[in-house]
Amino acid sequence: MLFDGKHQKNLTKIVAIVAIVAFLGFGLVAGFLAVGGGGCGTTDPLQQAVSDAQTSVRQGKTAVANAKKALKQSPGNAQSKKDLEQAQSDLGQAQITLAQARLAVNHQDPEALSSALAAAKSAPGNLDVVLGLVTVATTQSNPAAALPALQAYTSRNPRDSQAYAYWGQVAEQAGQRNQAILAYQRFLQLAPDDTLAADIRNRLADLSKPVTTTG
Repeated sequence: MLFDGKHQKNLTKIVAIVAIVAFLGFGLVAGFLAVGGGGCGTTDPLQQAVSDAQTSVRQGKTAVANAKKALKQSPGNAQSKKDLEQAQSDLGQAQITLAQARLAVNHQDPEALSSALAAAKSAPGNLDVVLGLVTVATTQSNPAAALPALQAYTSRNPRDSQAYAYWGQVAEQAGQRNQAILAYQRFLQLAPDDTLAADIRNRLADLSKPVTTTG
């Protein structure tokens, strides 16, 4: 773990999300087996969750298309712009739900990451969606896949200090040392007195040490 004690809780939300998904998945499987799962006419609840999420994504895409059409007809309408933004955010939430459902079925399902990447593209300004992508990417040992989404989010929300803390942590996991340093430095600029500041200063001190090679 990168952070110790109570401060660790603030920077391990993504780990908690993975744990919740796994817990729910195992719980659903246990319940399925308890009622004689696998019998004819019985639906696997994990697969049902995927199916339900796919339906929500289809509905979300339709809502976005309709909102775009309405905005095209009234390009200066503030409400139409809000409706499109909301539809895109809702679609992103549906897509990340689909990604997490697929992750619960199979932690290595490439479609889980594809859905999560699509979610972050639909709702780049929604931190919950972006962290959902982080969850999927890190679970599949591919944290680098989430870095562009974190960068896009902070571009839209340049004063969200917590986002920079997450970005730094994910960059470290991805082996992007310089990127992690920049993210942590920005966090400290925005929130020098935050409860995480001391831990992040320690991380920066470690990351700033010269890299030594052996042999």
